[in-house]
Amino acid sequence: MSYTALKYLSQIVVDELRENISINRERYASGNFLDLSKENGWEIKSNRCRINLDRLAELDGTNGTAEADISNSLIVYRAMPDMTPALAREERVWVRLTHIECLQYSHERWIKKAEDEDMDKKVLNHFFAKGLTGIRDDNAISRLWWNMHVATIADPDDPEDALRLILKTADIRQAIVERPNITSRKPLARAIIRAMRTIPWITSSENAFREFMKEMNRDAGGILFEVTPDAKVDSIISRYAENARQKLEG
Repeated sequence: MSYTALKYLSQIVVDELRENISINRERYASGNFLDLSKENGWEIKSNRCRINLDRLAELDGTNGTAEADISNSLIVYRAMPDMTPALAREERVWVRLTHIECLQYSHERWIKKAEDEDMDKKVLNHFFAKGLTGIRDDNAISRLWWNMHVATIADPDDPEDALRLILKTADIRQAIVERPNITSRKPLARAIIRAMRTIPWITSSENAFREFMKEMNRDAGGILFEVTPDAKVDSIISRYAENARQKLEG
């Protein structure tokens, strides 16, 4: 597979697209932005990041299942091997992808049945990426990259299996991917993944996982997991799980 330089938009183009969502409804519904892409500000090339367009073409937006998100997250992450967390916080990268290279996927996944004001709202949420929350959780393409990035932090030896655990339910993704106090603490993130593998009860239901996270959040902030041996960390996490189970069952 061949790679080419990643392209992104100028801020002026991003702002214009955001302001003209309703004007461009027909483009989002059944057209494209290829004619506009020939104008200035649409093809700024990165000298730091390559992209594999053939791999991106494999994205499938026909359903929103966890299994589909897993496959698509792997595709996006592998298509951009040079992507860094710093560059991945740049809205201009992801707005270019949702409007050009990944327009078909973004349309099928998020706005296929939307109309009028509802379409405008969904386009704003999933074709743009305002702030860290928008980039990490909402943009059609960037959220996929961040899924796999966090999985790689949680288990660098088997990130694909970690990804499957993280995306098992929306609650799990929210608790792990959307909480910087977890993703920024690698030993804690890795311990949670190990616990999810060895203690099936934790992910047996949404209530079980929520109660487990409540127990952990209660005092995990006061423990220096970064300097604690893995065996001790695992014992602490197991205690949280047991306390949670007893509360739910007792």
